[in-house]
Amino acid sequence: MNSSMNVSRIFSPLWALLAVLTAGLLVVGCHQGAEGDRCNPDLPANESDCNSGLTCQMPSTCAENYCCPTPASSSTNGYCNGLLCPQPDGSTSSTPTDGGAD
Repeated sequence: MNSSMNVSRIFSPLWALLAVLTAGLLVVGCHQGAEGDRCNPDLPANESDCNSGLTCQMPSTCAENYCCPTPASSSTNGYCNGLLCPQPDGSTSSTPTDGGAD
């Protein structure tokens, strides 16, 4: 009997730790995008990645979508106002890349 009491004393703190870690993961998993966070524009409006007051947008000078206020250009965040985001690939050339002439 004494050994079973020792085992339960060891496992009680472990169960408490497991409960705290699980709760922490659930809270992190429910985080919505803050201003300047990347987002998925293909989600329905009622399932937005972005916090309240922000929408998933692609600023005109960017190649990716970010959670930004409307208009995005009014934001001081570099991803929303286009200063920090990756630029779209502007090359529309159809020049062959093999470099050879026939």
